[in-house]
Amino acid sequence: MLSEREALTVLRRENPEHAEDAAAAMGWLSSGGLEGIDLLRMQDFLWYALPVKWMISTEKRVQVAHALGRLLNLNGLERYAAVCESKLTEQILRIYEEEGHDAGVAAYTEATTRSGSVPTATPLHTWGTLMGPEENAAFGDCAAALDLALASGELRVGGRGWKKAREALLTRWLTQERPELDGACWLERIHSERLETWVVERHGERSTLAGELAPRLLAMPCKAPDPAPDGVLRALGWLLGHSRDRLPLTARHYIAPTLVSEAVDLFGWREWLTGPLNRELDVLPLHTLRTLAQREMRAIRRAGTSLVLTKTGVRMLEDQDVFWRTATAAVIGREDGEPDFGVAVREAALLVLLTSTPRTADELTRRLTSMLAEEGWAFRDGGDLGGPIRRETHRFRYRMWALGMLDDDCLADEPPVLTEGGEITALAALRARALRPRYRTDVE
Repeated sequence: MLSEREALTVLRRENPEHAEDAAAAMGWLSSGGLEGIDLLRMQDFLWYALPVKWMISTEKRVQVAHALGRLLNLNGLERYAAVCESKLTEQILRIYEEEGHDAGVAAYTEATTRSGSVPTATPLHTWGTLMGPEENAAFGDCAAALDLALASGELRVGGRGWKKAREALLTRWLTQERPELDGACWLERIHSERLETWVVERHGERSTLAGELAPRLLAMPCKAPDPAPDGVLRALGWLLGHSRDRLPLTARHYIAPTLVSEAVDLFGWREWLTGPLNRELDVLPLHTLRTLAQREMRAIRRAGTSLVLTKTGVRMLEDQDVFWRTATAAVIGREDGEPDFGVAVREAALLVLLTSTPRTADELTRRLTSMLAEEGWAFRDGGDLGGPIRRETHRFRYRMWALGMLDDDCLADEPPVLTEGGEITALAALRARALRPRYRTDVE
């Protein structure tokens, strides 16, 4: 096996042009020389950087790939060389030319996924496409760990149980203490980075309140609290439990009256609602809960005239940590691309409720209106934000009530008051919001 310099000398004697191509490729591929190469880094160069960033013909790109492969063969890195010289690499390079950028990126993404080289989500962490320096370093470290496992045979793509083995490897790699990180683990570094980003990307009062709560959020464990907070998420567990056995619906696809009555009595809703309370739409906390479980958590789905569990719902019932993380993330909810007004109101409301005690519902509305106006939320016609915010907080009150987070005595026109368990849940909801993955809206 030759060193990189020795291999380039041999290649210059064989073909000076190819040696120049290989040297340029190595310079782009790794500033750390051969030691800095792993499978994903190699694939990213060949299947994305080379066709997108190198303004040369496709034939020349193929030549560069082959020249790099020859250099790596001389270095004794036959596994990486095989990727350079493969028909797949040439095929992907030609897809960019013949079918366009989007088709090329799709082929590149599919090929890296099939190879097993890409760090995937684990129960504790989902990667974003927009990463800070710490997360990006952790991603690269995990990719290198996967590469070693694939090369050694510890992981065999497509083998029995290989995805579980990959998940275990990545979880171990993210959570083990590291001397080079002063005894911290990658997951702790990522969480600190995401939390800091969440605080600084806010504006004005929202940023101040987020910063005030940040130490409490960072100190919270990833696992579900044990024992579980009193009264919180009981109704959700009831709904998922019935859905496991195919919860019956009416012909119009609402929850069957017998189960509506059961829920009303079981969770003490009859005291605070009026009417016969045997229809789902008459029991707003139940209807809200179903909507949350079906649309936000995606834990249940309708199958004919029944509600059944999705794969997510099954995992929630099997694992209390999954149940807790999924449920608390749904308290605020998610944004699909563009900023969402309801999400902004719910996050701001929890920040206010966890750091102060508004005396009236109007005071809460005024504070939220001031916060959102400061952030640039406005109607095109210049209308007042107060009305829409009041409606959003009213809906949020039912969401928190359905999840068992509120003191029952505040269900009229007073501002919401969190129970002790509701406060823990609200903190977990803000933590989920702060630690969520970020995604590019304008991926190249």
